[in-house]
Amino acid sequence: MKILGIHDGHNASACLMEDGELKYLVQEERVCCEKNKSGFPYKSIDLIFKKTGLSFRQIDAIGMNGTYMPPPADRIETLAYYQSLLKGNSLFNTNIIKNRLKNISFIGGPFEKKNREKRLKKVVDLGADASKVHFIDHHTLHASAAYYGNGDFENDILVLTNDGAGDRLCATVNIFSKGKMQRIASINENHSIGILYAIFTFLTGMVPLEHEYKIMGMAPYAHKSGSKKVSDEFWNMFKFSEDGLTWEFTKGYSVFGSMDYFKDFMFLKRFDYLMAGLQYFTEEFLVHWVRSCIKKTGIKRLALSGGTFMNVKADKLIMELDEVEKIFLFPSCGDESNPVGACYNLEAATNGTVNIKKLEDVYLGISFTNEEVKQSFDKYSFKGKYKITYFDKIEEEAAKILASNHVVARFKGREEFGARSLGNRAIIANPGTPEIIKEINEMIKNRDFWMPFACSILDTDFDKYVISEGKNDPLYMIMTFDTKKEADEIKGGIHPYDRTVRPQLVKQKHSPSYWTLINEFKKITGVGGILNTSLNLHGLPLVHTPEDAFHVIENSNLKHLAIENYLIEKI
Repeated sequence: MKILGIHDGHNASACLMEDGELKYLVQEERVCCEKNKSGFPYKSIDLIFKKTGLSFRQIDAIGMNGTYMPPPADRIETLAYYQSLLKGNSLFNTNIIKNRLKNISFIGGPFEKKNREKRLKKVVDLGADASKVHFIDHHTLHASAAYYGNGDFENDILVLTNDGAGDRLCATVNIFSKGKMQRIASINENHSIGILYAIFTFLTGMVPLEHEYKIMGMAPYAHKSGSKKVSDEFWNMFKFSEDGLTWEFTKGYSVFGSMDYFKDFMFLKRFDYLMAGLQYFTEEFLVHWVRSCIKKTGIKRLALSGGTFMNVKADKLIMELDEVEKIFLFPSCGDESNPVGACYNLEAATNGTVNIKKLEDVYLGISFTNEEVKQSFDKYSFKGKYKITYFDKIEEEAAKILASNHVVARFKGREEFGARSLGNRAIIANPGTPEIIKEINEMIKNRDFWMPFACSILDTDFDKYVISEGKNDPLYMIMTFDTKKEADEIKGGIHPYDRTVRPQLVKQKHSPSYWTLINEFKKITGVGGILNTSLNLHGLPLVHTPEDAFHVIENSNLKHLAIENYLIEKI
């Protein structure tokens, strides 16, 4: 059975599944070279079909993300939307916002039907059979991605979803048993802590739905006394139900109402206290909710999805709860992952769980041969002078460069899905050299000075550096862990203030060439991990093609690019 999953909203994407196994998962931002690209993923679908030789005629079922999807918004429209939320009655001065609120108001009525018809027409115009297209509830897809991706179909699993909003909800509580889902609670979007976090991201001068991680990165630097006061003020805005499964804003507060009180809330408060207070509130809030859900259901095995769970510090605290036995977070669990949920959901509805393969890795994008790389190099109009050399053992050569304290861009194998670089499209460096951090920040990435880097760690060395109770396999850089004293060897890849690490546990079976590279680096240095950040320039998505990688090295101070078996060096 061939299933195509489609997400036609913020950070659009498409997914192909065959007989319960994920074959391709492509984000539109990569193909268009536009970060968080919204709208219908025409180019992603086209790329999948080109790589597989398939067409819509061979597709058995098509799953669409959500029964309702607002018209796509670009970066400017998103900023305008959050600007409008803070202006009270001036909200309707912006036509974009007026249309968006109109759309929200008619969900479940004639407008939703018209919206669905427009979305269906886009698929049919590409050659799809309308009878094969299914519009599936947004949070059902988040839950499906988490449960089926986890692959544990023997035990009952508590599946929680939490995000900004989708199909009028911001969170759900679900029980999966033997492949079947029962939703036991849901929370209306009007009470979304995800949207609240996005609003404050905007108020601190950053881009909502994109820069929330910067608030999380700043939090450890702020003094606890001031941050605690801010966190307590956030708590005063909410109240939980008696069983703790749901919550709502207290009287006088609302996400979609007048936001003037948020400006008053922030007046004369230090920016670091505000950022840390919001982060600490979010951590405490989610921990309280998860603990209540476990108490109510008695289920201690968790699977989580939805953009709010991209908060890696909150995920850490949830994992550390005594009540939690096992926890799985779907990698890059924002809406970009919902096409996966659609594929899982339709496969399970037809065949149960018999064919569904547990998610092992997310190297589900495209790859290039050595011949294609060389042809691209020969055709590219480089401004500077470069040398290109072929190496049978490129990993050994890259390891030597890393050990000499030089930064290397790496482009190898199939492209990884999601917000995190997992080594195949990466900028890598020696994690024990502090000077490297400054070089990457100032000369390549233009990252904010307070943001930590992450670390890829060999499975043979993980326990040497990381404190773990074995509740989660951190394959996808979606959770932080405390570190041991020995982690001083990889200090460039850990947070300098709280000594946490957001690790990628690298296993040979998932990425043999990346594992080999780190192991070669270990042979030279004795260090079993390397600093890893995404291969892109600031404001652009992860590179997608060799030409994208060439653009990065041309427009930065990178001097070494290991691309497939070629090493490209600036002369």
